[in-house]
Amino acid sequence: MSGEKAAVPKLPAEPRGSYLRNAWYVASWADHLGSEPQQRTFLEEPVALFRDADGVAQAVSGRCPHRFAPLGHGTVVEGALMCPYHGLRFDGAGRCVHNPHPGGQLPDAQLRVYPLVERHALLWIWMGDPAKADPALIPDFSWLSDPKWEAVRGSTVAEGHYELYSDNILDLSHANFVHPALVAGAFTEGERKFWQDGENVFAEYIRLDDYLSVGISAVMGTEGSKQDFYGLVQWHAPAVLYFDFRAGNPGTPREQCTLLPSLHAFTPETLDTTHYFWATARDYKLGDAEFTAAMRGALEFAFEQEDMPIIRDSHRLMRGEDFWSLRPLILGGDGGGVRARRMLKRLIDREQQTEQEDADGNARQV
Repeated sequence: MSGEKAAVPKLPAEPRGSYLRNAWYVASWADHLGSEPQQRTFLEEPVALFRDADGVAQAVSGRCPHRFAPLGHGTVVEGALMCPYHGLRFDGAGRCVHNPHPGGQLPDAQLRVYPLVERHALLWIWMGDPAKADPALIPDFSWLSDPKWEAVRGSTVAEGHYELYSDNILDLSHANFVHPALVAGAFTEGERKFWQDGENVFAEYIRLDDYLSVGISAVMGTEGSKQDFYGLVQWHAPAVLYFDFRAGNPGTPREQCTLLPSLHAFTPETLDTTHYFWATARDYKLGDAEFTAAMRGALEFAFEQEDMPIIRDSHRLMRGEDFWSLRPLILGGDGGGVRARRMLKRLIDREQQTEQEDADGNARQV
């Protein structure tokens, strides 16, 4: 996903979905955006990502106002993004700064500019009101850029609604049936707890004095020995999740157990497709290339070859119906996903109500 020219999804005249716009979404791994720009679609909006002459990452509308070509398929010339169709150039402020055609008059055109912040080895984009884009609201994933940790990571475009992917991470019981190498009593027999704190939702799994799965035991070097397991998933609206996975010899204090921190970030492309960014890190066997490759291969297979197909098929069988209108059964492991869905719905409704009140207020002033 880092170097190829991404296909431009066919989009309807108006967005079909309702999204939380005043929030930070992951747009890319920071080092995936180099000298070549990227054409992406977020929340059904075309976006072009590029780095200016100072190397600062920028995000502007991905549709050229001339003949509507994908700007992200162009090139960067003297720090400005050049349209691949007729050569107009735009800077990071969305202004046309070069017209190569006779006369050279700069057209009165202004691209939409999206706040973009490079932090924690990621690029975070704000799709709503730029005045409300507070970088302090970006979740803390500082371990991704901390040299004390070595992370394996990936990104892909997955078929399926982004909330289905959040559900999947909040309900770890699926692992016993989707991931043969991850079968363990911790996910279905352990203690479960679900709660929310402010706008964050949590799902916790605890299983003491039991065997970890074959796959996780291999990663942690605990084959054949019982462990205390602690798993805590934290959901940040709209769809960025942190998984705090810890295990240690029975009786080891939780904070002293071996930690494998994970990121799962889901940025909606359309109602049917999702940008999926994932990472898992360790603070041992640093620099062990063979171990890193094995860990990456196992996680990539689990996320992209096991999780994604079942979620894709589930999404297809929903046939565009609203999740709640299908009257889904609620099982014991759904506490986190249900809370996250209801919280997100409240946040979207509140945002849209505020926008409508502002629009009505402006209309009355006019």
